[in-house]
Amino acid sequence: MHHAGSFLLAVPSLLLAAGMASGADGVVVDPSGRPVPSAMVECAGASATTGPDGRFSFPQIDRCQGSVSAPGFETARLEIVSGSEARIQLKIAGLSELVVVSATRRETTAEEAGVAATIVSGADLDRRQSPSLADALRDVPGLDVVRYGRPGSLTQVFARGGQRTGALVLVDGIPMNDPGGEINLAGFTTGALDHIEVVRGPESALFGAEASSAVIQIFTRRGDPESTRPHGSLSWERGSFQTDRWAVSLAGGSGARFDYSLGAEQFHTVGEYPNDYFRNSSGTANLGFRLSPSTQLRGGFRSFDAMLGVPSQVAYGLYDLDANEATRDTAAGIRLDDVRGSHYVQSVWFNYHRSRDLSVDNQGEGPYNIAALVRDVTQPVPRVYFEGLADPSAPVPPGLRLVTESVTLWPYDPYLSLSSRMDFAYQGTLTHTGGAAVFGYEYERQDAEVSGSQVDRQNHGFFLHEQLAVGHRLFLSGGVRLERNSAFGTKATPRGAASYRIAGSTYLRASAGIGITEPSLIQNFSRDAWSVGNPNLRPERTTSFEAGLVQEAFGRRLRAEVSAFANSYKDLITFVFAQIPSTWQNVEASRARGLEFSMQAKPASWLSLAGNYTRMWTRITRSNSPDSLFNGTGQELARRPGNSGAVSVSLTRKRWWLQTGAVLVGERQDLDLFGVTRSRGYQNVYATGSLRLSRNVVPFLRVENLLNSRYQEILGYPALSRSVHGGLRLEW
Repeated sequence: MHHAGSFLLAVPSLLLAAGMASGADGVVVDPSGRPVPSAMVECAGASATTGPDGRFSFPQIDRCQGSVSAPGFETARLEIVSGSEARIQLKIAGLSELVVVSATRRETTAEEAGVAATIVSGADLDRRQSPSLADALRDVPGLDVVRYGRPGSLTQVFARGGQRTGALVLVDGIPMNDPGGEINLAGFTTGALDHIEVVRGPESALFGAEASSAVIQIFTRRGDPESTRPHGSLSWERGSFQTDRWAVSLAGGSGARFDYSLGAEQFHTVGEYPNDYFRNSSGTANLGFRLSPSTQLRGGFRSFDAMLGVPSQVAYGLYDLDANEATRDTAAGIRLDDVRGSHYVQSVWFNYHRSRDLSVDNQGEGPYNIAALVRDVTQPVPRVYFEGLADPSAPVPPGLRLVTESVTLWPYDPYLSLSSRMDFAYQGTLTHTGGAAVFGYEYERQDAEVSGSQVDRQNHGFFLHEQLAVGHRLFLSGGVRLERNSAFGTKATPRGAASYRIAGSTYLRASAGIGITEPSLIQNFSRDAWSVGNPNLRPERTTSFEAGLVQEAFGRRLRAEVSAFANSYKDLITFVFAQIPSTWQNVEASRARGLEFSMQAKPASWLSLAGNYTRMWTRITRSNSPDSLFNGTGQELARRPGNSGAVSVSLTRKRWWLQTGAVLVGERQDLDLFGVTRSRGYQNVYATGSLRLSRNVVPFLRVENLLNSRYQEILGYPALSRSVHGGLRLEW
């Protein structure tokens, strides 16, 4: 009887214990102890959102390694155990540490690598909301993004005064430039991106003959192998000029070895002018499979298919009503990473990229009889400014000059540009006391259809890079790459950097390096009636020196950086009209000197400030047309402004956020059909915002060119006027 009574008394206690152990729960608070609602808690592949009291619960989970995140706070990671309420106190987030891969081919901080680097995070892309990658890059100091008019038009990037072919663009390690460095950013979107790294300065020592001015590396999102329940989003937006955009994403894993992240989107707009339409469909895939605890296989795929009208220089009243361009760009890669012990990691990868571009104009337009007023300036060097279109019969105001032109937009035969590149590489990373050595070999085959024939070029690259910490203050980094090319022979591209931690989070750095840009396949192999390729072309050569100072303060809530650089460009390739047929030669040279200032601040968990300014002086030192007012000796480099910058302010609350900012660009050298050589400066102000109605429903709004500025990034090609876009995103 005594035993029966003890059993009956124990039953409630057992039931209570079983109830307490039936799940894991807790509460999330801020540093003052107040509850944090709408925080995301992830635990063993499941997720929950905290309520108004900051509480969460996982009824079916006994134990897990959980993570807790909320806007404006650092992500917290801890073990959540059933039977005891977890109390998670979040810390206010400081500015993110600049950890980059592109500087040394391994994860390291920008300060220790001795480079000028910028990271555009996924949160930055979400707040900016722009579907175009080019717009995200406009906020990076030292980069000048230039677009021929509206969305879809040819979009180029110049880094620190370098050539448009000098910035290497990678997507998950896959080179996206055409052989020779040309790249059009018009079809690149932001929908599936995790973050972007931009390393300014020559990186040919690691990446070869197309990274003479900068490396822009784009990383797509990855799935979580522990998340067996797929997560994703579906969004749609509608805006001015009959613009539509939809995007869908899906990510998850198998619970152990396999992860996936898939994305697709389509953008379509009628445009502001006749024949100004643009349609772009794109898709991405990032798949990972862990063969063993130390070996992982990862594959990636990216493709876009675009169609656009090419209306010509509509700012001057020139309209081409049928010209169009179709582009299909496809890239794929597979990579194997293998950890061999505690000090050695080896990687093998294979990449393939193919670009096809077809331009068609079957119908001529014109002649157009147009006139413009221009203003001539003689100091400091002769320049010509555009003052506006004019009536040729009206009196010409004092100080101005009337220029008349008769322009016919002639039709042409369809022009097909088809090129591809394939590369295979091995890389080893050996860590040692105080640093690591990265070394490897890369083989690349480039081919294209040129003058009706299939041509190809091969390249072998051997690289070695060493990173070493001397004590706790001095960080050294340097390496060299030997490039053996079937067209231009063997070239060596060294780079070295030193960074010294003065005190706390204050770093002083200095670096020097050499970069090269190989000729295009057309420049090597063309065989047309009016032009022939030059097989003896040398690669264009960049010599760069840089110094910088980085300061972080107030618990990493403030980061300021200043950089000074001096770049010299030699053996620049230009087309020389010396005879028929003509050819390309290494005859030009130039230089660029500049200062970059940048600042990011987070004075409160809900407020972020950012700004940058670049002052640059460029000069053509040797020209094939020495007396030209556009590209003659002594003139500035085209489309590289002397003054440029960007500012932004972001407010992020628990259920809504708002961002406004501006891109500021000064006047710059350019050329048009009236003989104008200067393009005026401009400002583009934008605003974006979003409100989370529930865990799954998020409406958003974006206004581009808020002040409706009328400007031309390229003379004759007006930018889009004010546009308003709104949409809805469903998340699960």
